[in-house]
This record gives sequence, C-alpha cells and structure tokens, in this order.
Amino acid sequence: MTANADLRQRVDAAIREHIARFLDSHGGAVASASVTADGDVTLQFDGACRACPAVAATFFSKVAPIVRAVPGFRSVHAPNVNVSEAAVQRILALSAPPRRTSER
Repeated sequence: MTANADLRQRVDAAIREHIARFLDSHGGAVASASVTADGDVTLQFDGACRACPAVAATFFSKVAPIVRAVPGFRSVHAPNVNVSEAAVQRILALSAPPRRTSER
C-alpha cells in the first residue's frame, strides 16, 4: 500500500468515526477526493452539503480539525469551500452567544 493510500484510508476512517453521522443527519456527506504522497488532502462534500450555505463553517469548525489530527496530514482543502478560515472564524465569533462576566 502506498503512503498516500494509507493516509487516505486513515482520513476516511476518521471522517466516518467523527463526523459522518452528523452530516448524514442533514442529508450530506464528505470524503477524501484525493490525497498526495506529501499529505495534501482534498475533500469532496456531497449531498445537501454541496449547496449548503454553511459548508464553510462545517468544513473549518468540524471537518478540517478531524483531518488535521490524522498523522501524515500536511494540508486540507475542499474545492467548494470558497472562503478563508479567518472569515469563517469571524462569522462564528459574531454568532456565538455573548460571554457572561461574573458580577460580584
């Protein structure tokens, strides 16, 4: 088995274990489309995820961290995610509930 085939299997196994049921519950799916020998992973979102306006948030907050935890990974991207991680982090921060400060 080649190094990239092994990495692809580990990426797909991590996706199945950690995120597949969540995406499936929304009618979507994600899997590796390609993995290079250097560890560059390209993911493909399918089903409802393909047209979902929240696919970038799902990619950066849920899927990419799972792939980044797989040994041998170097980079991860998805062709249908056309927004920067910094932009998604700003959006998520704006939509987060306000932090409570303790008053004494």
